[in-house]
Amino acid sequence: MGHQWKRISIDTNERFQSMFDLSEIRLDPHNQSGGVDEFMAYYGIASRLPNIDFLRIILRYFSRLPYENISKIIKLNRHINSPGHPIRLPDEVMSDHAQFHLGGTCFSLTYFLHAILSRHGFDAYPVIAHMRNRPNVHCALVTMLEGSRILVDPGYLLNDPMEIHPDCPRIYHSSHAGVELVFERETEIYHLYTFDRLESKWRYCFADRPLSADEFLNFWLESFSAPTMHGICLTQLSPEGRVYLHNDYLQISSINGKQKRRIKENLQDVIQSIFGIDGGRVDEALSAVERNMEWERERGIYRPREKRQNETR
Repeated sequence: MGHQWKRISIDTNERFQSMFDLSEIRLDPHNQSGGVDEFMAYYGIASRLPNIDFLRIILRYFSRLPYENISKIIKLNRHINSPGHPIRLPDEVMSDHAQFHLGGTCFSLTYFLHAILSRHGFDAYPVIAHMRNRPNVHCALVTMLEGSRILVDPGYLLNDPMEIHPDCPRIYHSSHAGVELVFERETEIYHLYTFDRLESKWRYCFADRPLSADEFLNFWLESFSAPTMHGICLTQLSPEGRVYLHNDYLQISSINGKQKRRIKENLQDVIQSIFGIDGGRVDEALSAVERNMEWERERGIYRPREKRQNETR
């Protein structure tokens, strides 16, 4: 489990963030009633006592919001040369979902879910996670419920509540994979693995430590300069399993294994047929990727993937 995590330089992140007006951002999940109420009304969910059954209902419907960075790429492009900031708060995420079937990346989805749970009486807090050689790039929620700590992870489309406990490894089964949570006592870190009938893979790890609003916002802003912003990426659950698309690479994972293929033409049509996302938004994101990278080059903050991975904190 001895992973070594690397990251892009702090100087690059600070220069990147200094280019936006962040003065109006105040992250308070209790103050996001507009997007929360729209979500509940859109899916016809009635409020009830904050228990495990209600949590499962919320997660089941929330999993219909796909993981996608199309909206994030577009929002960044719209603000690189104009006032404002690229953060998408719950009201915008829900509006885009209702109109274009968009969702968000792990930070916008986690914050939105945090707002939904908080408004309906759940006690929850965000945690930051490390993935492979990249620290602080993923996030999830821990919910306190009936004396237990429950992990929920909308960004990784794990839509079943998973109890975390340092003394008891846990195994869960989702529609597309098995999930195992293992606590490493020496480092006080939880490790999450997924598995199917053929293999098991380490996905990420996290400490059960609540993030402050400022910490969460800082990690969120850092994510805009990540190499994942240099291509489109989408993930969604379907009856066939977990559908993953990165640029022209398509993979469908189920408990029985994986199907893989390249999309050689009509990428916009494929995305619209699988994810329901308007082809015009896909076109806009593909064009925005090139403009965003050119903007980074002009300001000296663009770094190819190889150089990013060779830098350490």
